[in-house]
Amino acid sequence: MTENINRLFRDKLPEQRIAKIEPLSETRAHTVWKVTTDHSVFAVKHHLFASLTRGKPYHLLAVEQKVTNHLLANGAPVPRIIATDHDLVIYEWCGNHTLDDICQTADPSPFAHSIINTLCALEKAFYKHRPKFIPHIAPGCSADELREQWHSTTQSLTETLPSLVRDPNASDLPSTWETLVNELSHAPPVIGPTDYNARNIACPNPETATVLELAKIGYDWPERRLVQYTTSLGAHNPRGRIIRLLTPALAQYYAHLASKLYSTPVKTILLRLDAHHLIYHLFAAHICLTTPHWQNIKTRLAQHKSHISQPLSDHPLVNKFRAYF
Repeated sequence: MTENINRLFRDKLPEQRIAKIEPLSETRAHTVWKVTTDHSVFAVKHHLFASLTRGKPYHLLAVEQKVTNHLLANGAPVPRIIATDHDLVIYEWCGNHTLDDICQTADPSPFAHSIINTLCALEKAFYKHRPKFIPHIAPGCSADELREQWHSTTQSLTETLPSLVRDPNASDLPSTWETLVNELSHAPPVIGPTDYNARNIACPNPETATVLELAKIGYDWPERRLVQYTTSLGAHNPRGRIIRLLTPALAQYYAHLASKLYSTPVKTILLRLDAHHLIYHLFAAHICLTTPHWQNIKTRLAQHKSHISQPLSDHPLVNKFRAYF
């Protein structure tokens, strides 16, 4: 792949002489590289599955180019695409550290407001111009398919609940759980990125946050996106901890911004955000219990349970369910 990257720069950016190519992935299958030249720094990504979507309305590279151009035109912080060739893409460099890196090595709180503002700018740019993106939704990412997946996920959690709560025989546990799940299921999803995690937010400094990975779009609930974007799992770190950026104050800050965008009461957004936060960690705990080959299962399970106990709102429905743990 190094030779392909060298050839890409010779063809597309001949004025840039490559000094160093460094893989950014810690896995064997490197797909992203940092390329340092005598004038600048770039990121290069090999889109492994782009060829499978070529000629389709959801072709990864075509969608990414369209989404990126639109978001940049509407003030959303995303990396510019410098050049493409087949399945290789050159992006502007957006910094050495992701939110996941920062959460695992430092205090992320100075970055919090810029990250919330960036994600809200992303939501606004998608939401205000959603008709442009409907034709490019990826297979499996429609609103109906989202709800089908949600039903499947929450059904599996229903079976695990008794092993996670303090009193599995609580008479109103099933009805409270069902009410909470239905509340989220009936909320309107919106179009946006489908790959949302803390590794996909670059943070070169506390005032700047940039969203990465925009080649695949589909429907999801904005509150769930926010929870997953702002939760660091330290997945590639043997000593990685589960760290959340969100606090009750930040949840309020987001809810007021989102309330204006979606014309939805702040209290309703806080309910959804807190519930998605709780269910995210509940599902992660479920994975710990049902996937025994994971590393540090006991430690991770304890961390997820700790996050379940920490509310983001004072909504009675969410906290009634939280009290079971």
